[in-house]
Parts: sequence; C-alpha cells; structure tokens
Amino acid sequence: MVRAIPINQWWRTDFFERVRPGFALSAALHVGLLMALAYYLAFRPPVLAPPVDDGPVLQMVDPPRSPPPPQPPKDNATFHPIEVPVLPGVNTTVESLTLPPEENFHRQPTTVTQTQPPAPPVIINPKPIYRGNLVYPDRAADNNVSGYVDFSFIIEEDGSVGDPQVIAEVPDGYGFAAAAKKAFPHWRFQPQLVDGKPVAAPARIRVTFKLN
Repeated sequence: MVRAIPINQWWRTDFFERVRPGFALSAALHVGLLMALAYYLAFRPPVLAPPVDDGPVLQMVDPPRSPPPPQPPKDNATFHPIEVPVLPGVNTTVESLTLPPEENFHRQPTTVTQTQPPAPPVIINPKPIYRGNLVYPDRAADNNVSGYVDFSFIIEEDGSVGDPQVIAEVPDGYGFAAAAKKAFPHWRFQPQLVDGKPVAAPARIRVTFKLN
C-alpha cells in the first residue's frame, strides 16, 4: 500500500536515508547502459556490402576426345575352303527353261479407215454443143493481139455451165477475161453419163481469141 508523504516531511533526514539506495541503483543502471552503448559504438563489427552478382560463370571444359580407331585384325590365319561333299547319283545339271512369249495387255487404238469415194475425173477441153455471144475485145482488136482465157467450171446434168472461175488470162490487160465472162455462162456442153444417167462433172476449157 503506498502511503502519501506530506510535503513538509521531504526534507527530513530519515526520508533521504530511506530513498538513497534507490537513487544509487538507478544511477548505476544508467552508468552501465552508457558504458555498453559507448563500447558498442567503438567496437561494432563493420557492415559488409552485399556480394555483387557478376552474372553466370563460364567454365571451360575440354571436349571429350574421340576414341582411337580400331586396329585392323592381323591376317595371320590361312583361308581354307570348305570341301562340299559330293553325293553319288545326284544330277546337278539344270535344263534351260523356255519362257512363254510376253503378252501385250495394252489395248491398241482402233484404226478406222474411212473409204472416201473417188473424186470424179476432170474433163479437159470438153466439146461444147453451143457457144455464142463471144465478142472480141476492142483494145485487142485495135492492137491486133490474140489471146486466151482458161476456165474451171462444172458441167451440170443438163449441160449448163456451173461456177465458172478464171484461172488464167493471156495476155493480161486487153479485156479477154471480161469478154469471156460475159459469154461463157451461156454455153452448153454434153453432160457426162454414168450408167446411162447424166451426172455433174468438173471440167476445164480454154476459150481462144484469134483474129482471122
């Protein structure tokens, strides 16, 4: 139980006698703490810097050496062929085998031959049964020039001229072709007969211009 001390009793002698040990102990503790702090500050261990990481460490390792090639075996042994025993009464000859002929299984393309009817022969210089309306060109007559015109045409079944084509004019430039074209389509010819019946046939004729 704590008892209050009156203020008028602080300076009493017996009071100091009673609190003196507490002051002494407190002073001793403070002096000890100060000495420990001074010793720590004077002899504290140095602070070491953290180690520096220099990255990965490369270690040089020698590559493994390849083993030496194997030494060839010494050929000291002598080769001795194995003797094959001969069996009596066994025929070892082989007769030749005749192979059958090779068959061609590839299908060959079928060749289709189309028979064309023979072309009718061309009638050269057929004899007309009528020719007229042929007029001598004035320019050729004035210059006393003779000439001719060659025609390729068809003798129709009734003997008329079909598809007349001029294939030559000699000499050129005197009007022989123009005069022949006007007269030749009106000519008539004897038609070609096959088994007694008239048929159309190709023909060629030369129409000649000549002064008397």
